[in-house]
Amino acid sequence: MSDVSPSTDQRDFPLIIFTVGTAASGKSSWAEAMRSRHTSLRIGILERDMIRVELFEAEADKAFSWGDWNPDWENKVQCLWEQRVQELAKQCDALILADTHLDAVELQKKALWLRKLGATEITLQYFPALPLTELLRRDQGRSHPVGGEALREHLKKIGPEEQYWAAIEGV
Repeated sequence: MSDVSPSTDQRDFPLIIFTVGTAASGKSSWAEAMRSRHTSLRIGILERDMIRVELFEAEADKAFSWGDWNPDWENKVQCLWEQRVQELAKQCDALILADTHLDAVELQKKALWLRKLGATEITLQYFPALPLTELLRRDQGRSHPVGGEALREHLKKIGPEEQYWAAIEGV
């Protein structure tokens, strides 16, 4: 995370909601449902995968696919993500960071970075692991499926909900 100081003229930071769950677990659908259900709130949604798609399609000049994704672009994705968090924070009442966040150490780093920016309210929405067959079924219906190998890796990485709460509490 870049070391950015909060601006003194910046309005209060929005509620930050991290999603935690495997690919195809319903994180993005839940985020969109929250925005639809709470129309009186300005809810922003930020997904790293959408940044990846935009970056890939701009750089490669072809449709995104995970098979063609260049992992060397992850640093650029991180920079763009940080910029968008800061932009959206000025416009939202709540900001849903709809990514897997399966690594509790990385989640804690993000929460600390957000605290330094001025975030005071940080919470999470946990999506328990689903059976691989269900994840595969859901993944096949997505515009950019990650595939069985990635889903298996996510299932190996996902920890108990308490692990993620511990990562964001007290930062």
